[in-house]
Amino acid sequence: SRDMASTASLSFAASLGAPATSRRAVRSRARSRVVRASVEIEPGSDPAPDASPAPAQIVVFGSNGKTGARCVQYAARAGIPVTACTRSGSWSPQNINLTSDERSLVTAAAGDVAKASAAELASTLQGAGACIFAASASPSGGSPQDVDKAGLVAVARACIAANVPRLVVVSSGSVSKPLSPVYVFLNLFGGIMRAKIEGEDAVRSLYFKRDGLDYVVVRPGGLTEDEPRGVGAIELNQGDDKSGRISRADVAAICVESAIGANGCVGNATFECYWADSAKGLDAVGFSNMTGGTNADGDYVSGRERRGNTWNEIFAGLKADAPGVPQQGVGPSL
Repeated sequence: SRDMASTASLSFAASLGAPATSRRAVRSRARSRVVRASVEIEPGSDPAPDASPAPAQIVVFGSNGKTGARCVQYAARAGIPVTACTRSGSWSPQNINLTSDERSLVTAAAGDVAKASAAELASTLQGAGACIFAASASPSGGSPQDVDKAGLVAVARACIAANVPRLVVVSSGSVSKPLSPVYVFLNLFGGIMRAKIEGEDAVRSLYFKRDGLDYVVVRPGGLTEDEPRGVGAIELNQGDDKSGRISRADVAAICVESAIGANGCVGNATFECYWADSAKGLDAVGFSNMTGGTNADGDYVSGRERRGNTWNEIFAGLKADAPGVPQQGVGPSL
């Protein structure tokens, strides 16, 4: 599904894509295949035979959406085979460039999260090293309740049935704060924020005490179409009390990198992501995002910020969610 609020100012929703240059490895767990992208080789040397197992694919739902398409692009550029699931079964995003070798790593598949059966979803996910849920409501794809909530639940159940080690969910900043200005504004689009947090909480419940299987919930700030700025420009936070702006390309990088076990992103975790220089508290971030503001005039500090120049560094210290505990905040909501 395509993002529902993709044209609603610089709102909080989902999407991306960006190149990767170093070696990648999607986490290996019991009951799943090891996944890696490529191995760095010294100039002039020959690759060692059978240096590591053949990579297994990442499955991306919502691959024709802006964020999902960039997730596919980032994974393919990292050398990871990727299944691009769309409602139609064809993958034809705009402004996504891949070489012929990279394009050969992409397999298009039908995967309508609002309509596919449990058996169909589980079949698509068989053998996958990770799944990224980047689908969201749209006029042609379904309502927030059908896609962002029920569709996510259906995919989560299919991931568990297929023993997919990690499910990465693209959600939204401020989604657990129904009294925040951003939540109130975005929720006018068919109750999308309520559907997203209810979907998140259903995933937390489904993954309670699931040995060898886990999830990561990524909550982007206001999404832009800018070029990626890379890990060094990004700040992560936990607690959903701080946000900012971030390009869809950088969100895609976070989604794929958080699916990769080699860089240490803890499982069953939820975190917000935004460019560090755009960070604001939730009371001020909506207006700041719409006006392209920065935090040069002062930065709200939560005490839970994470920065780093590598993915290992920025993911280090993230805390797992309290097992099975919902995060939906108290307050009126559509």
